[in-house]
Amino acid sequence: MSIASIIRQIKSCGNSDAAEQCKMFFQAQPGGYGAGDTFCGVNVPTLRKIAAANGDISLDVIEKLLQNQLHEARFVALVMLVEKFNTLPDRCIKIYLENTKFINNWDLVDMSTDKICGAYCLANNREDIIWELAKSDNLWENRMAIVASFAFIRDNKLQLTMDLCDHFLNHKHHLIHKACGWMLRELGKRDQNLLLQFVGTRKLPSITRSYALEIVKREQKSAQTKTSGNPTAPLEKFTR
Repeated sequence: MSIASIIRQIKSCGNSDAAEQCKMFFQAQPGGYGAGDTFCGVNVPTLRKIAAANGDISLDVIEKLLQNQLHEARFVALVMLVEKFNTLPDRCIKIYLENTKFINNWDLVDMSTDKICGAYCLANNREDIIWELAKSDNLWENRMAIVASFAFIRDNKLQLTMDLCDHFLNHKHHLIHKACGWMLRELGKRDQNLLLQFVGTRKLPSITRSYALEIVKREQKSAQTKTSGNPTAPLEKFTR
């Protein structure tokens, strides 16, 4: 299967109105964090079906597809790369890390990084790769670092996420603060006391704190509704 054929399949499912909405949603306008990206307006379920229908293509073709200017083409390539990672992890991580400049919006990062970069680093004791991404000047590589820690969280290895959140405390971009909050929320699902301790001993960006404590606040509200009482004092100081 050729790249041209896959691109045709993607474009045949496109919608001009949806493409315009994508440009706004992913801030592809001049000055936006996704400036210059191009869309044809295909939804995610359809893109995943296209990836599945072409799953027998080679890694060389997938890499070239990942370098395509069309956002949806890069999404399809990453879906394929995630699938290939299970049997060809060394080649897939090499392709991934050599093409980070094409993994250049939050949806592309979030659907692939923990499953490729995070999984590889966890299995091979290569946290150094994650830290190299964290110390990069590139926004998307920074987001890759924190999202990669999701693989560690799922394995109940929680320290890396906290260390990365400390590293990004003063990051200039809200997309990093949101990602940190997301990962802390996932950490809290495994160890809520650890989450509350972490949040309570740091001056986190408000958006990080909000994301991190989303489930805690929901549980607190549910408990209040059931008991018609006040929130417990220990929880209050973390959720104000």
